Amino acid sequence: MTFSFKTLVLGRRLGGGHHNSLFGYLVDGLNAVGSLLIFSIMAMIVVDVLSRNLLNKPIAGVAELVAASIVMIVFLQLPSTLRHGRMAQADIFIQGFTVRHPRIGHGLQTLFYLAGAYMLMVVYQGALPTFLRAWERNQFMGVEGVFTFPVWPIRLVVIACAAITLLQYLLLALQALVWAVKGAAPDAEEERS
Repeated sequence: MTFSFKTLVLGRRLGGGHHNSLFGYLVDGLNAVGSLLIFSIMAMIVVDVLSRNLLNKPIAGVAELVAASIVMIVFLQLPSTLRHGRMAQADIFIQGFTVRHPRIGHGLQTLFYLAGAYMLMVVYQGALPTFLRAWERNQFMGVEGVFTFPVWPIRLVVIACAAITLLQYLLLALQALVWAVKGAAPDAEEERS
């Protein structure tokens, strides 16, 4: 199997109606970074606990780094969660309804995705001023003289990943709208090609 520039930009169809486009690689890459951050937090906590119990020397800033990392992990993994259909929703209704009434069902899914896009736009618009303020004022988190770190990288991750998730919602809304107009999702045969 060979990859060309066209394949990387436009994507190649994978199972489940997804494409391995550059955007898909970005979304899945952010998910991987979030997973690495989870591993790093776990390692940091273990080392801190061992250091406290065995050496009676706690590591400064672990609690602050864990608290900040949790927010980043959520936003780093949010676009991939949405892309791969793992976002919490009432599937028991929409799946059966879409099978019986494809146009209306996909139309409802379009509205769901547009509502999600709107919510992420609100998050983006709310987080952007706090990022700019943290950047301009050089805000820090932690205990002064013990352990501090800048706040702006955390806020940057939040706004960047909110924007990427917003774009993912819009792409899914467009796909659902196309399916609503056609009256059905592509067949499994079409998805394999």
